[in-house]
Parts: sequence; structure tokens; C-alpha cells
Amino acid sequence: MKDIREGEIATTLPETFDAGVYFIGRIRTPWKTRSDCPKNARGSDAECTIELDPRYAAALDGVATCTHLVVLYFMDRARRDLVVQVPRHGARRGTFALRSPVRPNPIAMSVVRLVRVEARRSRSSASTASTARR
Repeated sequence: MKDIREGEIATTLPETFDAGVYFIGRIRTPWKTRSDCPKNARGSDAECTIELDPRYAAALDGVATCTHLVVLYFMDRARRDLVVQVPRHGARRGTFALRSPVRPNPIAMSVVRLVRVEARRSRSSASTASTARR
């Protein structure tokens, strides 16, 4: 089990999942670890890449006319069992009162500025995601 900070509480996770999801691509960022990621992407001018699975390439038709995209992504490296956390710079709080990636369902959302579309890739402004495992 990974380390937890003093005051944090972990819970036992269910043995099975309730739903399934299709991953349709990957986000590539300059950040390799959680600690590298900016707390707020507005503070970064990094360019990130969203790579779609080829079968979804047609879904990009017309996207180039957009200025921003809403990106939902799965934080695959996030711990999922903490119900109470102690942020590095804050007081002990329940997981759902925080923007932490550590949560039972590590699904995140970012609104990103679309820079350009290249084949089945879109380049966007910073996301707070670290690069997904290859």
C-alpha cells in the first residue's frame, strides 16, 4: 500500500466495478509524474497532445472551428482508496471537498484551448493530467 499522510483515512475498495468505459485516446503532456503537474493549468503555457484511436478520427470533423474543448480523462495513476486527505498545503478534508486526483472514481475534466488539429491529434493548452502510461 502506498504511503498516506498523518490524519488521512483509507477505505476498502469494492471487489468489482459497476460500469465499463471505452478509452478513445491518450493525453500526452510534458509532465511524467503527479508532482510535475501544475496545480492549475492556467499557470502553464505547455502544449499537450490528445491522440485519438484511429476508429474515432471522423469525430474530429469540425473540431478545428472550436476555440476550446472539454476533455474528460481517467487518471490511471491515482490512488483510489482515500476518503480523507491531508493536502500538502492545507487542512484535513474529505476527498470530495478537494480537487485532488486521489478519489474512488478518478475521472477528471479540463477545459482546454484548442491550438490546432493534426490528423487524429489535437494540440491543446495545458491540462493538469500527467502523461498516461504507454
